[in-house]
Amino acid sequence: MVLVIIVVMSVQGLANLRNQWSIMGEFSNIPQEELLEWIKANTKPDDVFAGAMPTMASVKLSAERPVVNHPHYEDAGLRARTKLVYSMYSRKTAEEVKWNLMKLEVDYFVLEDSWCTRRTRPGCSMPEIWDIEDPHNVGKTPICTLLAINPQPHFVKVFENNVYSVLKLTKDT
Repeated sequence: MVLVIIVVMSVQGLANLRNQWSIMGEFSNIPQEELLEWIKANTKPDDVFAGAMPTMASVKLSAERPVVNHPHYEDAGLRARTKLVYSMYSRKTAEEVKWNLMKLEVDYFVLEDSWCTRRTRPGCSMPEIWDIEDPHNVGKTPICTLLAINPQPHFVKVFENNVYSVLKLTKDT
């Protein structure tokens, strides 16, 4: 009896596998593809990138560029680096954010407006989360909002589409 059950389950299991294998689909994220193609064509292989961790995984995998924060690794050093990177979504000054990124030897920051403005509920946007960590700057405009409008003099916008902006750190200020 057990053997009959196993055989019937195997037949159904194989049918399910064949069905799943026959599904032809394609993931498409045109803005990210544009970003990655721009990075590959316009930056050096040793240029260092920072930004939101999900995007940095794609930059590392698809553009083969060094990143300072990656979602597939976890340790105290990564948490500290990510906190410095995510200061871009705080209300700190552009100079302080740039200094944080320069400490990490970052050349480019991939800015995603949604990380700056997305708010699933009150108190959950990145700037509001930073308000808990940095109460001194509560009430100021988030630096990501200001830099999206005018990144100078600490950054230069070198790429932009409807989702991503790439800010290059100016090394002379």
